[in-house]
Amino acid sequence: MREKLTMGFAMVILAVMIPYLGTIAITGVVGEAITNVEELDTGKTVSLELDGQYVVMDVEAYLAGVLPAVMDGSEDLEVWKALAVIERTNIYKKMEGAGNIDENDLGMEYLKEEEISSLWGERNYEAYRKKVEQAVLETAGVSLQYDGEYIDALYHKVSVGTTVSAEELFGEAVPYLSSVVSSHDVEAKDYMNIQTVSKETVSELAITESTEHGYVRKLICNGEELTGETAQERFQLSSLNFYIEDMGEEYRIVCLGKGHGLGLSLYGAGVLAAEGKNSEAILQYYYPGVQICNSTV
Repeated sequence: MREKLTMGFAMVILAVMIPYLGTIAITGVVGEAITNVEELDTGKTVSLELDGQYVVMDVEAYLAGVLPAVMDGSEDLEVWKALAVIERTNIYKKMEGAGNIDENDLGMEYLKEEEISSLWGERNYEAYRKKVEQAVLETAGVSLQYDGEYIDALYHKVSVGTTVSAEELFGEAVPYLSSVVSSHDVEAKDYMNIQTVSKETVSELAITESTEHGYVRKLICNGEELTGETAQERFQLSSLNFYIEDMGEEYRIVCLGKGHGLGLSLYGAGVLAAEGKNSEAILQYYYPGVQICNSTV
């Protein structure tokens, strides 16, 4: 009986101490629960200019302004958590072990409070903002690694039904950037996008080389050979996966998917979240073989 009582008492103590110790590990503050990203101090910071002033903020507070620029706010919390881990990983990788990095070296877009409110609308702002902050708080310090190195955590809006592998797109295999099925993406409103080009400006437009799954490598435009990337920029195409139809007086460029198709599909992640998958399961599905690590603690 005494052993059972002792064991029960020990379990109660553990239940109390684990969240307590977790708070100390992240914040260094004894006995206080963190409820706002502004209170986090992970020792990793981003320098940026805001309203004409030079500001240094914790990576976690910076993330709370970066994530809203990516999604529209209504997404499942688990998708927000996955995105927080992804963008944190990309920041850590570019830091290369340093404690601070300039925003100009990140290539990310940080939105101020008023910009987020304008983007989402006043009616949705509070609820969506709380969800973003919760995602950052619940994943604080968590990142993705492969063989002890931060990964290139690439992601895109909508795949073509499967994500594309780095080997297919670039000719170089990356274990965690392999192709995975994301079949529900074909149901997304952004799955197909069409651009038209008048023959008055472009008399010749034809694809000459594509990958196995339709990602364009080369094409001819008015006698000039272009890469798929150059054509995507020139014609403002939503994807590198496209085909061209000759419609008589114009060319119709039909794009499938949105983005480069590598890594995590945000639309597919939303489907997995709706099926009950948590952020860790979503990340491990789209980045096979990665380790989910807490780099701060």
